[in-house]
Amino acid sequence: MKRTTEAVVGATILAGILVVVIGTIWLKGTVFGEEATVIEARFREVGQLQQGNPVVLRGVGIGRVSDIILEPGGEGVIVQMRIRDDVALPEEPVVILSPKSMFGDWQAEIHPRAQFMRYDYAQPRSGSMLPGYALPDMSRLTAVADRIAENLAVVTERVEIAFTEETALNIRRAIENIEAVSTELTKMVNAQQQTLDAVAENLQATTRSLGDAAETVRRAFEQVETALDEGQLNAIIDNVRSSAENVDAVTASLAEMSDELREILTTAESAFSTLDEVARRINAGDGTLGQLLQDPDLYGDIVETNLQLRQLLEDIRENPRRYINIRLF
Repeated sequence: MKRTTEAVVGATILAGILVVVIGTIWLKGTVFGEEATVIEARFREVGQLQQGNPVVLRGVGIGRVSDIILEPGGEGVIVQMRIRDDVALPEEPVVILSPKSMFGDWQAEIHPRAQFMRYDYAQPRSGSMLPGYALPDMSRLTAVADRIAENLAVVTERVEIAFTEETALNIRRAIENIEAVSTELTKMVNAQQQTLDAVAENLQATTRSLGDAAETVRRAFEQVETALDEGQLNAIIDNVRSSAENVDAVTASLAEMSDELREILTTAESAFSTLDEVARRINAGDGTLGQLLQDPDLYGDIVETNLQLRQLLEDIRENPRRYINIRLF
């Protein structure tokens, strides 16, 4: 009987040890009879994630969390996961830690990054490591909700302080002023519309005038083309050429006349010089004319002689026999 009891106790101890070992292996995510692949993901924090929590892909369990390692310096957390070797990961996979139930159980979900672009993932340290992000748990959401409620209470209190009856009256006056301004703006817009209509009519009239001018220019060009076709332009060019030749001939004649005029001016200059010399000598009293002008007595004698000569002629006219005596033999 004693040996039987010892055997039962030994078997119970061995069974307990076996259960502990198997439980530990199961918690570490070891799958018996299947090959497993170890993948790593980097997180800023892991919330309430623990070893043995499930790893899920599209809602299907593919492995478990095998280890959680804090980086040196505490900048991040590395989570190692053992998943089935036959599982194909999505393109650009990311790992999101989220609560599995309301009782505090967590899980690691593998998703394509394009499905959750807005999350701020922790950047991996190596190329084989996956980026990760941990969703906030209920306690954090509750704390955030409490802060939001406190902020709303403060905002409500400030709104109650700011929004008084006087504020309401001011808002009503502001609305009335806005309505009056809107009415004035409507009137102004209507007036401007009339002005725009007048401007549009003027533009239409201007457009018609431009059309008429364009038609006139077109007819002028047609006439020019007709003149070109009929040879009138060549005749005009010949006339212009002939006129140019006449102008050249006139220019040559003018050049010859200019030479002659230059000779005449030279002669006139010489005559003026001589006349100037004569005038200078007269003013100086040289010669008979100069003495006549300069000697007042001589001038008086000439006047007296002229008077006596007139008297003599008058006496001869009246008494010719006194001076002329004709005898006939």
